Amino acid sequence: MSEFDIADVLKKVNEALAKLEEFKRSIEVLQAQIRSDFERKIELFRFSQVKKEFLEAFFEEPYLIIPKRANEWYVIAPKWLNFSIGWLERSTKSYNIFVVNRYVKWFSEIPPSLKEKFKFAEPMPFKVFNGILLTGKELREEAMRRYKHFITRCEGEDRLRIKKGYEFKLIAQMIEDGTLPFMPIPVREEDLRPWDGIKLRSYQQHAWNEFLNKGAIGVFWPFGSGKSLFGIYVLARVKGRKLVVVPTLTLKEQWLERINKYIPKYGHEIEVVTYHAYDKVKNNEYVLIIFDECQHLPANTFVRLATLRTKYRMGFSGSPYREDGRENYIIALTGFPIGMSWEELIRLQVVREPTFRVYILSDNREKMRKLSELLLTPVKTLIFCDWLNLGEKIAKTFNIPFIYGETKDRLDIIRGSQVCVVSRVGDEGLSLPGIERVIEVAFLHGSRMQESQRFGRLMHSTKEEPEHIILMTEEEFEKYQKRLYPIIERGFRIEFIR
Repeated sequence: MSEFDIADVLKKVNEALAKLEEFKRSIEVLQAQIRSDFERKIELFRFSQVKKEFLEAFFEEPYLIIPKRANEWYVIAPKWLNFSIGWLERSTKSYNIFVVNRYVKWFSEIPPSLKEKFKFAEPMPFKVFNGILLTGKELREEAMRRYKHFITRCEGEDRLRIKKGYEFKLIAQMIEDGTLPFMPIPVREEDLRPWDGIKLRSYQQHAWNEFLNKGAIGVFWPFGSGKSLFGIYVLARVKGRKLVVVPTLTLKEQWLERINKYIPKYGHEIEVVTYHAYDKVKNNEYVLIIFDECQHLPANTFVRLATLRTKYRMGFSGSPYREDGRENYIIALTGFPIGMSWEELIRLQVVREPTFRVYILSDNREKMRKLSELLLTPVKTLIFCDWLNLGEKIAKTFNIPFIYGETKDRLDIIRGSQVCVVSRVGDEGLSLPGIERVIEVAFLHGSRMQESQRFGRLMHSTKEEPEHIILMTEEEFEKYQKRLYPIIERGFRIEFIR
């Protein structure tokens, strides 16, 4: 071996020894860090040792209830506990902080062990009917005291005349006070016809019976539980002119498709319009109006739709909450609320339980890299992207369709594509039994409503383990993580990956 070869070997050996020494130092630093963390936790444990005598009481009541304001409470529970109720307002490293108010008992079930903890205001026996507040003789003065801003005069000993145009406002205030003031108006026999094209599940049959008895209901079942098919059943059974109001053209297309599929012989009786179409229908009179995604109805631009002339009404929503807190108007504008717990529908295997993952990435370039990596797995996927420029870029990069406001035949394109990008036009009501994965790339900031609607698309899936994946930058996670709260408050677990 030449001197040159020996020198080269010695150089490589020295380089290897230097790297080994560097690795050794790294191991020592890591060992010191682990030792320090362990000693710190041991010390922490020493100063906060578990008092075993309190453990039994904790497991009997592992939450804290604190009054927030009248008829509203905070419920604080440790995150490791599989517990959710009401509206998740905040989440810390260790605890979930829920808010429970009077609406929870109408939108979903409250565990029996908790019902007695909440001292909801007793409902008053008041009813609103045809511009009159019915009070009874004994409570007329009490009703006038409470609601004088909505009243124009007394009429007799047991009733008050409501100011013109104030009826829905009064109903909303009474709901805020814990009273459901609706007067049942049973569906008349002559407005019905026999039809058995859809077999109702037990909870759907219950809702139908409630509608027959009351004439106005709000159906607040989870996504994928069959609200739209129940609506088709109702449209078939009720005779005469009917209207379905929806938030998007995509949903209009889907309703028309279902009407043509299930009840084509009654299609001439049914109009389907968006919430923006008030001027087109304001002079019409209907036997029945269905407000789909009725959480939109209280908006200032849409609320006048509630004044359309109709005998009967019905509202559908899987997320009966609003960012402006006007949940009382959702009930006031639709009717008697009918809810059902997510847990029960999942137990009955009516809806699927998705898996949730949030990837927290450095920037938008990393989002595109992660999206490319995810798309290597070939499954039926919806990519949600709020921003048109980014949606077009994704579509061009991966050679897939982009569905947005100007797109025609949206449903055909979505169904015919293994992967496609969808703007906000796909947020609500879209039912795709074959969907296996949703990926959110861009979203409306901290909107809990949008997040509820988007993961709701997977509740319609017939696949065994549908996935919901959210790509967030560090900045987005810091600012907008409250949009994830609807997932947690439904009792689902999120895996966070950095």
